[in-house]
Amino acid sequence: MNKDEFANKIMKYKDNMFRFAMSYLHSESEAKDVVQDVLVKLWETRAELEEKNNMEAWCMTLTRNKSLDALKRAGRKMTSSIDLMNNTPVTESSSPLQVYSDKESMMFVNMALKNLPEKQVDTFTLRDMQGYSYLEIGEMLGLSIDQVKVNIHRARKALKKELSKVYAHGN
Repeated sequence: MNKDEFANKIMKYKDNMFRFAMSYLHSESEAKDVVQDVLVKLWETRAELEEKNNMEAWCMTLTRNKSLDALKRAGRKMTSSIDLMNNTPVTESSSPLQVYSDKESMMFVNMALKNLPEKQVDTFTLRDMQGYSYLEIGEMLGLSIDQVKVNIHRARKALKKELSKVYAHGN
């Protein structure tokens, strides 16, 4: 694989890789470092990349593993990837009430996600927030499609239960 092929086949995933690393690390500089490390590793092993069936899934798997390694080295635990959503941009058409309501809702979702197992958070994030298919998520996380579906279902069910409590009782 030459430089142009690498750019066409791998570099197109770097933004997704960055967002995925950010979902673990919550630090732009650390996420950039992880993506750079993954891209270097991919370049160094480019001769073996032709064997990979789904290049995006392979890139995301490497990004996930490097992100988890970075968290372990820093002695930190994974936090919810939904934290990034708390920084959603405000548009001109957003009313102050809508902005407050959105931020408050995201805070409650974030609190609920922190109580879920890591696989549920990962599958939920990849499916409902980043739009990956069940097959792609399975390949990224090393899970069967049935396991992906079960984890997403359980995450959604737990979130629904927690959020219904919050909105019914106010805390």
